[in-house]
Amino acid sequence: MSPDAPSTHDPAVQQVLRERFGIEALREPQERAIQAVLEGRDVLVTMPTGAGKSLVYQLPALVLEGLTLVISPLIALMKDQVDALRARGIAASYVNSSLEARERRRRLEAAAEGHTDLLYVTPERFRSPHFLELLPRLDVRRLAVDEAHCISHWGHDFRPDYSRLERYRGLLGNPPTLALTATATPRVAQDIIGHLGLDDPLVVRTGIERPNFFLGVERVTTAEEKLERIAERISAIDGPGIVYSALIRDLEATHGELRRRGIPSLVYHGGLSAQERRSMQERFMASEREVVLATNAFGMGIDKPDIRFVLHAQIPRTLEAWAQEVGRAGRDGKPSWCELLYFGEDVAIQQGFVGWANPDLEYLLGVYETLRAWGERIQAKDLDDLRDELLVKNRRDNRVSICLKWLEVLGITTGSFETRDLVLVRDLDPAELPAFVGSGGKLRSDLEALLAMVRFAGDVETCRRVLLAEHFETELPPAPCAACDNCLSAEASAAWMREHTLPRPATAPAPRAAPGSQASEAGYQRGDWVRVDGRHVGQVLRVEGEGKRVRLLVEGADDLRRRTVDPRKRRVERL
Repeated sequence: MSPDAPSTHDPAVQQVLRERFGIEALREPQERAIQAVLEGRDVLVTMPTGAGKSLVYQLPALVLEGLTLVISPLIALMKDQVDALRARGIAASYVNSSLEARERRRRLEAAAEGHTDLLYVTPERFRSPHFLELLPRLDVRRLAVDEAHCISHWGHDFRPDYSRLERYRGLLGNPPTLALTATATPRVAQDIIGHLGLDDPLVVRTGIERPNFFLGVERVTTAEEKLERIAERISAIDGPGIVYSALIRDLEATHGELRRRGIPSLVYHGGLSAQERRSMQERFMASEREVVLATNAFGMGIDKPDIRFVLHAQIPRTLEAWAQEVGRAGRDGKPSWCELLYFGEDVAIQQGFVGWANPDLEYLLGVYETLRAWGERIQAKDLDDLRDELLVKNRRDNRVSICLKWLEVLGITTGSFETRDLVLVRDLDPAELPAFVGSGGKLRSDLEALLAMVRFAGDVETCRRVLLAEHFETELPPAPCAACDNCLSAEASAAWMREHTLPRPATAPAPRAAPGSQASEAGYQRGDWVRVDGRHVGQVLRVEGEGKRVRLLVEGADDLRRRTVDPRKRRVERL
């Protein structure tokens, strides 16, 4: 710890805070954490989404000498984060695989020459030979690890590359390190400290309390009742909102049903192209009342202050994930409605996901042996071939991809199926794998986490805020809270919504096209149900082109086959 470290109260620090970030005063937990970073200490920060965690490393990066290297898990977020910083006149940059090699080199050279205060990278960047070669020239004085729960295999979003961050930190000379996450139980917090090798860190763990939220769980008994509740909530609450669901097919079906009721919505999931996802995100961010139906791929790092509601159409896998996702609402401090629509049958969906996210050691070795047996034929294969070889019947079974990631992280393979350059470069020694991989311990932990989520959803007596505080072992809030379904009657909960939200303006029902009309005239959209040639009923998954050259990608309802349909040559009618 440097005796000459600046204070958060120093005039120069206060000036940067005001002029670059537009903030007059720090919150007490922020101030404690920032002061520790200024003093060169290791720090672990757990603060709710929207509480200003990023400022804890961004402010010191502008006050202190040298480069702050930020580890961030998602490529899709980096551009938004860096663009926001640059708009404030901050020398920030990012390097990831979305950039051409020449541009990556240019940005790294600029950082090495001292022209960058904040450099964002994914942990995978440490496997790049060029990055490792340049690393000694980067004057990295501080390391910030965002979404640090990804380090812990007990966390809700474990990433294999994060498990090697202590090694990567060593390559940087073990600079003072700041780990940040919105949700971490004490067990996960200790795992983060251990895996990063933090030295006597300051631990700042605030509660996840957001007093402007209504927290609720409503039990539904049928899928139809769930859809009715979603339509009711969207109609009753004006402003932007997010409806989370675990399954893409359910999102698309909900999108179609809402549209038939005259309720427009956006859709965001991994089945869309990168361009489509970007378009959906940009429309949502710029809107005053768009509703997005999304899987949990949407939202991490989304900094939209006026989200008025977050609904969960299916139960999340963990309480940590639920708390993080509802935390995207109401960052402007105004009232927001957060509700889980609990349908008992949905638990089985998450049980399946848990199993498909936890390959055992035998399965991982099976993936490795299959790749080795293919030999030179490996570059003529793809992921579906590997799935078929291992008798994977469900596309949501993620075990193959997880095993491939471990082989990549350990340096057993290079390249990928997608780029047709996958290669086995050396043999696998099972002893190289972390002890928890394939042991069954993580599977048990994940199932216990799902059980905790189910218990939270099923509890009909205890204040929701108390339940959350007990789970995360933070200070218990006063109860009753007067803003959750367990502290208020159904009538009082409805009154809370009427008092604190505005109803959404009515919209006209979606127009219906005449049979056989052209797509350019009918304005087909994703989610439309259509009949092709009077026989095949299906749903529009994508609209390509424009004007008279439009084409539809239609998934058949009977055989789930995807067909590209040209409405100029085929008879297409909207149902």
